[in-house]
Amino acid sequence: MEKLSLRQTILEILDKHLNQDNGILLGECVSDPGGVEGTIPVSKNVIDTPMSEVAGPDFAVGCAIVGRRPVYVVRFQDFMLMGQSPFIAWAAPYKEMTGIPCPVFIRGMACDYFNVTHSNLLHSTFMHFPGINVYAPMTPGEYREAWKLFMSDDKPMYVSEYRDALDATDEMTDEIHDDAVLNVFAISKARQNSVIAKSILEKEGIKINLFHIAKLKPLEINKYKPYLEKCQKGLVIDAGRTICGAPEHIAHELMDLVPSCRVFAYGTADKFKSCNPNYYNEVPNAELIVKKIKDVLKKEIL
Repeated sequence: MEKLSLRQTILEILDKHLNQDNGILLGECVSDPGGVEGTIPVSKNVIDTPMSEVAGPDFAVGCAIVGRRPVYVVRFQDFMLMGQSPFIAWAAPYKEMTGIPCPVFIRGMACDYFNVTHSNLLHSTFMHFPGINVYAPMTPGEYREAWKLFMSDDKPMYVSEYRDALDATDEMTDEIHDDAVLNVFAISKARQNSVIAKSILEKEGIKINLFHIAKLKPLEINKYKPYLEKCQKGLVIDAGRTICGAPEHIAHELMDLVPSCRVFAYGTADKFKSCNPNYYNEVPNAELIVKKIKDVLKKEIL
């Protein structure tokens, strides 16, 4: 049987949710033919919202309160800077305030090489607030896992999607060696580039453990403890910015878990990114990751 791609998996999940389970999907320009990279099914329950970044999320929160388990689609994650308030201020704490759950599935799309207001990755922002689960799936299986948790839970969920992964069909599994000299924890598109970097390093005789992190919050951190105890250096690589973001936070948690280890953080630079060649600021590619890993290996553990 032919494997489904991530794109096809999303379409299959949403088709069932909307056309069989009375779900609802909202977002700007989501009913266009082949909408949102071909991930939106034809359904009467697909609703185009007004071109207002706050109104759409408010509608989605209302649908969640009355039990429709809405999917809210943000075609560029940057728009969450304006539209996240209803999710973090209402959907997340609503059950605690009223006893009524408010589960909404938020799809935030990301990519490189768009303009300065369309190229950012913002899953770190949602990790900051309580009451929201955060995923960054890159494979069909991981997306199904995120959806299963959403449907079995009553919390809102932010799903950080990268367009470059939509044609992926294979799963990405952790790669572990007894004689690894570094633990690498990769997130989002940085995972694809880290796989290539690992292959380059192995040809040079450098072995690393590569861990793929899809569930950012809650983070299943304890499973990494034995690897950090054995090899006490680590590097967290994200497709988003490092400063005040997921890579710094996870690196800190890992060092709290094993205080004798040292874990570094790496991601896009603290500068703007856009389609202008002078401001690409793309996700670190395999060559940059190899260089960063070699720099980390030179550092002494404090």
